[in-house]
Amino acid sequence: MTTKLSITEQLAQFLCDFTPEQLPASLRNLSKAYILDWLGCALAGRAMEAGKCLLEYANGQGQGECTVFGSKKHTSAEIAALVNGGLCHVTEMDDLHRTSVIHPAAPVISAAFAVAEQREKSGRELLDAVILGYEIAIRIGESVGKSHYKIWHNTSTCGVFGATAAAGYLNGLSKEQMVWAFGNAGTMASGLWEFNEEGAMSKALHAGKAASNGMVAVNLARIGFTGAKHILEGSRGFFVATSQDAEPKKVTIGLSPHMSHYRILTTSIKPYASCRHTHPAIDAVLQIRKQYNIASSQIANIRVETYQAALDLTANPEPHHVYATKFSLPYCVAVALHSGHAGLRAFDPDVIANSEIRDLMKKVTLHHSPAFEQAYPEEWSSSVQLVLDSGEILEQTVTSPKGDPENPLSPEELEKKFYEMLQYVGLESKASILIQQIRQLETLPDLKSILQLL
Repeated sequence: MTTKLSITEQLAQFLCDFTPEQLPASLRNLSKAYILDWLGCALAGRAMEAGKCLLEYANGQGQGECTVFGSKKHTSAEIAALVNGGLCHVTEMDDLHRTSVIHPAAPVISAAFAVAEQREKSGRELLDAVILGYEIAIRIGESVGKSHYKIWHNTSTCGVFGATAAAGYLNGLSKEQMVWAFGNAGTMASGLWEFNEEGAMSKALHAGKAASNGMVAVNLARIGFTGAKHILEGSRGFFVATSQDAEPKKVTIGLSPHMSHYRILTTSIKPYASCRHTHPAIDAVLQIRKQYNIASSQIANIRVETYQAALDLTANPEPHHVYATKFSLPYCVAVALHSGHAGLRAFDPDVIANSEIRDLMKKVTLHHSPAFEQAYPEEWSSSVQLVLDSGEILEQTVTSPKGDPENPLSPEELEKKFYEMLQYVGLESKASILIQQIRQLETLPDLKSILQLL
């Protein structure tokens, strides 16, 4: 009689059966964009208040072999993953996968990069680990159901499995060890949305701890520390504990060493420094602004229609500090309409205090769209109506905001974003050489040439 494998056993088997020859060179080449974007976000995160706190925390830890971005001190791989993951996520410019509602780079690449530095792995091995980590995190995120996201932050709760997969692959875990690692990662999975009620800094901690916990799970498994093999689908496991509509079987559908489609390529790269749920409306406003020459004083009302998850997280009408503005649809719409952009500088304190932007915010009304709700999370859509004092209505609908796979950033736009993120922290002189290093990542025997620049 054949015993049915648990989900974690199937995931572990997939990772252990993987060989580098399975991945086409074109997939690795395209995946470099996510590592470049992660690096830019993490370096820019040093300028944020939460980022400064994370760096202060790192400076108080013991000495180790791994790099923390923004600190001259080297620390343990687990601390480096925690801090770099938090730095990446605090900018609100890190990548986003729609159907899983996960920012995969912060937990997955932060863990993979720390292990690759610690174990002196090659650039190609790092790329492979990142691709595998994205695959596992996203598959679990796609299976956990809409109800999970109402309370739990998918980037943390599901991202920890991706961090575990990436770190476990680079550490060469056996199948049994990989199962244990997933079991212990699952029991550490957490991250609650309550921080958003107060605009607290915990969101960055979610991403960093997912990266770090993935490494803890792997390091314990390496020395024989066991974990539950039914941690996902068990009667007291992850799906039962955190969701009302999970579909566990979806995790492994089509999972094979010979897959032609990897989910990293369906991940969006963000052009704006705010919650991704605000981006469709920002795009709509920017398109209207580009098409029509209108002054703020001409606008009587700004009507935004979107799906419920966007309303739940970004309906704040009066944000009063930087982090809250990134989760405020009224602010994001107003600043984009007023300034013509929504990059890092759009969330500086002096811009937040601008009286014209504050006046525009008062004209924004938010509304639920049943059609957009039905399409979510496959599509993240918004429509914006600008009603002018004259009675004229200007309207724009966006179903694939800039940065989605259907509407991607060009290589030039991605590099421009990277340059601007480094410029934000005075590192623009290093942008070109770092871009070149990432371009040739699969040829690098280790990460030393990149780390020397940091």
